[in-house]
Amino acid sequence: MSVERSTPATPATPATASPAVEALRARMRASTSTSSTSSTSSTSSTSKRLSPDLIPMPSIDDVLGEDSDQIQIDIAERERLEANPHLIEVVQLEEGEIDPRLKLLSHSSRQTLHKCPRKYQLYRLNGKQEVINPKEDTQKQEVTFAFGHAVGVGMQSVLEKKDESTVIMDTFLSWSTDLLDYNPKQKKSFASALFAVQRFQVLVNNGFLEEYDLLYMDGKPAVELAFQVTLPDGFVYRGFLDAVLEHKLTGEILVLENKTSSSAAVSATFKNSGQALGYSVVLDKLVSNLSSYTVLYCVYETKSYEFVEMPFSKSLLQRALWLQELIIDTHLIQLYDSYDVYPMHGENCYDFFRECEYINTCTMDTGVVTKPLTRDAIEKMEKAAEVYTYSVDFRDLIAEQIAKGESEGEVI
Repeated sequence: MSVERSTPATPATPATASPAVEALRARMRASTSTSSTSSTSSTSSTSKRLSPDLIPMPSIDDVLGEDSDQIQIDIAERERLEANPHLIEVVQLEEGEIDPRLKLLSHSSRQTLHKCPRKYQLYRLNGKQEVINPKEDTQKQEVTFAFGHAVGVGMQSVLEKKDESTVIMDTFLSWSTDLLDYNPKQKKSFASALFAVQRFQVLVNNGFLEEYDLLYMDGKPAVELAFQVTLPDGFVYRGFLDAVLEHKLTGEILVLENKTSSSAAVSATFKNSGQALGYSVVLDKLVSNLSSYTVLYCVYETKSYEFVEMPFSKSLLQRALWLQELIIDTHLIQLYDSYDVYPMHGENCYDFFRECEYINTCTMDTGVVTKPLTRDAIEKMEKAAEVYTYSVDFRDLIAEQIAKGESEGEVI
């Protein structure tokens, strides 16, 4: 990748010369001094002394030799950056190189990729984490997001067996919008989020999940486990496990996924979902001697104020297929990028009772409707990677699945 810098809107006051420039000047002064000494020696026999003003000044080309052009360009670039600290470093990709932003995969981004590859491309290159419809009330969307997050955090605190006041405080601190914001249609607010957490507390107190203990990894409770899977060709899959529990007697692992829904929970929505399945595959590497486990969706219905349990057992074959599908997605992105065409699935322009936010711009040139790749964006991605505590190589996951298949006599 090469780097270019865009011109700032308002030029800053020129700064002092860079160290590189000062070093160059020092070399030139040294060369001048050498020329002066040799000139004096050669003329001593005739008792003629040249005035310093007449000593020929060596050119930059003489001092630098063959590297003159490139070094002068680098110095000029450095001086321009120092004189204009607000310059944005734009990274130019080499021919055939895929933008690294397109290589960051997650469960939600894969869903977007499957529904409409063009939408996936636009939302990734615009640096968005959540696709927001500008025609919908932004406040309601923020409440929806804050509600799901706050309920999830509160449920995790309950599983950690924290006291009631701490659970309430954790729920409160995780609420990300105004405390009085309210989505009346979906019955979502901070008060209703707190009520949902208290309902979950009652369930636990009455024996829900009493056969299980919260799993601890590296001395920490296995809640909100941040992990990433490094894939071939620079792709990365990232996710968070809501909670992992272990059966007190059998040692069987239970992967708990906390969900909220403004409509009735339907098992078909979650039965073949790759989210918890994919997350649980990582446990094969993180947890030793893991043979089988169940994925339990715990869904809170905001309109009925009730939790619905949906347990699903996952076979070794299903886990292996998920890994294969993940690789297929990376190959699809590479294929789309090689043709410079990300297909537009027009049948999904209207989804979840609303228009796609890109409906009027997706047919425009990509460079016009997306943000350029900058050095700052790359640094932010590298910084974000530090959040993911557990990093697993895809090849290790494959080896783990094959080893389990051989030990259990199952062909995968």
